Amino acid sequence: MNISETIKSTIKSAIKNLAIEADIDLLEIHLEHPSDLSNGDFSTSIALSLSKKLNKNPKVFAEELVGEIEKNKPSEILKIEVAGPGFINFYLDDSFFFNSIKQVIENNSKDSLGKNKIFEGKMVAVEYTDPNPFKQFHIGHLMTNIIGEALSRLYDFSGANVKRLCYQGDVGRHVALTIWGFRFMDKAIPSDDTPLSEKTAYLGAAYALGSKKVKEDPTAEIEVKEINKKIYERSDDELNEIYDKGREWSLEHFEEIYKVLGTNFDHYFFESQSSPVGKKIVEDHLANEKGNSAVPPALFEKSDGAVIFSEAKSELHTRVFLTSEGLTTYEGKELGLAKIKYESFPYDLGITVTANEQNDYFKVIFKAMSFIFPEIAKKSEHLSHGMLRLSVGPNSDGKKSQKMSSRTGDVVTGESLLADMIQSALEKVSDRPGISEEDKHMIASEVGVAAIKYTILKQSVGKDIIFDKEKSLSFEGDSGPYLQYSHVRAVSILEKSKLEMGDGLGDENEENKSDNSEKDSVIKDIVEKVSKLERKLYRFSEIVQQSCENKAPHTLAQFLLEIASDFNSFYASTPILNAGALKDYRLDVVRAFASTMKNGLWILGISAPDKM
Repeated sequence: MNISETIKSTIKSAIKNLAIEADIDLLEIHLEHPSDLSNGDFSTSIALSLSKKLNKNPKVFAEELVGEIEKNKPSEILKIEVAGPGFINFYLDDSFFFNSIKQVIENNSKDSLGKNKIFEGKMVAVEYTDPNPFKQFHIGHLMTNIIGEALSRLYDFSGANVKRLCYQGDVGRHVALTIWGFRFMDKAIPSDDTPLSEKTAYLGAAYALGSKKVKEDPTAEIEVKEINKKIYERSDDELNEIYDKGREWSLEHFEEIYKVLGTNFDHYFFESQSSPVGKKIVEDHLANEKGNSAVPPALFEKSDGAVIFSEAKSELHTRVFLTSEGLTTYEGKELGLAKIKYESFPYDLGITVTANEQNDYFKVIFKAMSFIFPEIAKKSEHLSHGMLRLSVGPNSDGKKSQKMSSRTGDVVTGESLLADMIQSALEKVSDRPGISEEDKHMIASEVGVAAIKYTILKQSVGKDIIFDKEKSLSFEGDSGPYLQYSHVRAVSILEKSKLEMGDGLGDENEENKSDNSEKDSVIKDIVEKVSKLERKLYRFSEIVQQSCENKAPHTLAQFLLEIASDFNSFYASTPILNAGALKDYRLDVVRAFASTMKNGLWILGISAPDKM
């Protein structure tokens, strides 16, 4: 238990003791950090809720609570005040913050900074990204990847055995449409030595053209269905050859994108695997005329030749699980995936991340799973995100925006947005002195990716996002590059201190450790005021835990923005290298900030460069 948790535990124990004496069943005590530090470092409104049960004046009861807490008040608590109608505010002593800085540095040296154990011994399977071979890697895939990767890293930091999973639609109508669309292309199918980017561009163009042509000629749908059936059956050698090439090109291309994004999946699942498994599950639970099935319960029924999960059974809406041609739909495949995914990785928690367009779809899927795989259903969750929209300039209502996804082919794809942001970042750093061309390209990639990731992760997961390119790439304000630049500034100070032979307390050798208590005393006597930065860095671990428990990466993103702002204020107003007796301590504050920022950015999937 870290020092912050010790203090919180002491406060909660005192409140619980009073509740027990008053014969009150107290389930939970909330301690929060006031947004305004003038209101203390911790605050609770428990007196307001308890006073109602005791029929007491809340302010008077708050004073009683303070008196009880004072009996066993830790030395780290400087004072306790009652504010407003009965809020209790706790102010921590400067010594707490001095010690917390050293603890941050110590935890970082042990590779435990920001980590907790709330999921220790648990397997968490996170399925995300899920792009479809033969189609473009669109903005939705980019968003899902960024959110899924951040969640995976939050669970990593919370002690879980995390399995990163990706489910890809390598069979289905979109594949048939793409291959059918080949016949309308002006160019021949790319040869083996054609650059991969051209191969995948060809697939994207063929899919868009196939989609367009089938709308113009509805009778063509018969041909598309025939191609689709042959692909499922692997019954046509010529189609199989085209299909195998296209699938390989797509998967290789996706790996290139994952490398840029910093994602390494543990396992890939494919619809070609889940389809036959799902088909058998559906057929086993298909009701006959007597309402029976091969395997209870009798869940599915025939309707116009297709097999459906009816509104009456789902209590939601009717969905098709097998087509009239006997092919497995997305819904049927999803049941097959649930089975093979859990058999491969028997998780304690399974999370599937998709766009919120699939909310209703997953409600039906989980309902069906609750009948067929009740144990898996209990452990499975769907986390949906909003849409990313491109800012296209102001109007009378504020900002225009347009959806960054479409089936027309004329779209901003995920990969094109990545490439554009990296190129724009390169233009920003191109004139930086003392940086090699190779390093400039590396930094541009890191900055461009950070700009996109932070823009997505700083928002609550379910909200739509307006993407403003200029703001997202800014080195000032609420942006990923701003966080990176703050880290670079801290590293620069530490590097400069090494050149001046001034190591901080965090790098002390054994001979100097005996002087710690004397140094601490000197520091406490001469520090006039503890900065906002020092009063917040110790919160990092609880912020990570809170972000994980709530599946809310934006909580961590907001915290990192706060401490970056606080660090830059600290840097601007506080002497560091010329701080005399306080130099070593202030270098440790910088060191603690740099370590916290680096770990926090890692969780968000953002690199922390040492130069920019």
